[in-house]
Amino acid sequence: MKSRTIIGVSKKMQTAVRHLATLRVLRNLIIAVANISLFTLHSSLLSSCDREPLELYKKGDSKVDIFYDWSYYKGPTPNGIYVMYAKNGDKFTYRYPTHDMSGKEDENVDNGSYKQLVMTNTFAEYEGNMRFYDTDDFEKIRVQSEYYNITNQDAWDKGMRYMEEPMSLGVAIDSFEVKTGTDGLIFYEYDKDSGVDSLNQQRQDTIRPMTTTLTIRVKVRGINYMKPPEQGGVDGYITGLANGCSLTKFWRSTEVGNIKLNNWRIDGYESRSGNTTRAGDMQVGWIATDIQTFGLPHGRELLIQRSEKSNYIKLHFTSLDGTKTTDFSYDVGKMLRYDGDDGTQEASFTQADVSLQLELEIDAPLIDEEKLPTLPYSQPEGSGQFDAQVEDWGDDQNVDVPM
Repeated sequence: MKSRTIIGVSKKMQTAVRHLATLRVLRNLIIAVANISLFTLHSSLLSSCDREPLELYKKGDSKVDIFYDWSYYKGPTPNGIYVMYAKNGDKFTYRYPTHDMSGKEDENVDNGSYKQLVMTNTFAEYEGNMRFYDTDDFEKIRVQSEYYNITNQDAWDKGMRYMEEPMSLGVAIDSFEVKTGTDGLIFYEYDKDSGVDSLNQQRQDTIRPMTTTLTIRVKVRGINYMKPPEQGGVDGYITGLANGCSLTKFWRSTEVGNIKLNNWRIDGYESRSGNTTRAGDMQVGWIATDIQTFGLPHGRELLIQRSEKSNYIKLHFTSLDGTKTTDFSYDVGKMLRYDGDDGTQEASFTQADVSLQLELEIDAPLIDEEKLPTLPYSQPEGSGQFDAQVEDWGDDQNVDVPM
């Protein structure tokens, strides 16, 4: 009986073992098929890393970490960032401000095609300095400097219309598509310029500056005959600068305007061993100013794309004693240049170049020496100094003197 019982148990165990072996085969087959599917999907993503836009494969809602690269943005740290999304089209469907400047932002997204725009600060924080247009459309949204007019009828620039110097503005754009996957994992396919990070739920966007600095430097003969710049010794304006830009294409507008130049400084002397010792001594030196601008209009970024008359500058000097003013004007379209543009490169300009430093120097050999600003003699008002300059005595004459 005992032996039969053992035999009976052994048959049951044999049946169980056969079932267990079958289950193991099925499990291994399922794992193999799943791995092949996962590898195929992963390989497909990696093999098409040049494709745009970025694609996210997901199941259900996703939490995505966005990191912002601020290394290209040279403006002051903003109060926060403003994030806008257009879903399944160009119309912004939702937007929100955030004051988390740690460089990381969390977002929850569901299925759909997305276009994202991030800008430093909100529209309201730029109010009075610049104006935004088509703010509900990803493709059309743009910004333009506000304008003001000179109403003083006695001003040397009466009737001029000026643009405000734009505040520092930075933007980042991105596009991606969220699709439902079958495995519950999220795969990221980055553009070739962003790198590939296929398994981590992270993205990195670069904040690009929309404004640039224009440095103007002018050589002046008789620089010691003008009032100090901080006392209003020199004023001016420049024409032909872009009055705005597209926030999602980065290109500057083709429309132009004028910016007033009223914040100058002395930027060195050509030769000076000490203070002027004689009233007739003329000092030669430089004045300089830095302004914020959207840069040059689209299509005129390179030297070879501009004529001399594309840009014009006018300078207004006030004498040291405040009694005389002198004006000088120049066509400077061929003197303005972006950093690195020597006039010999081909007519190409990338969207990343629009924020490069702009330079303008009025000096020989770009201009004839005798055409440089040359100021008339002046001495400080109420200085009590004796003016040793005298007029020509004329021809010699013989005069009889009685003895």
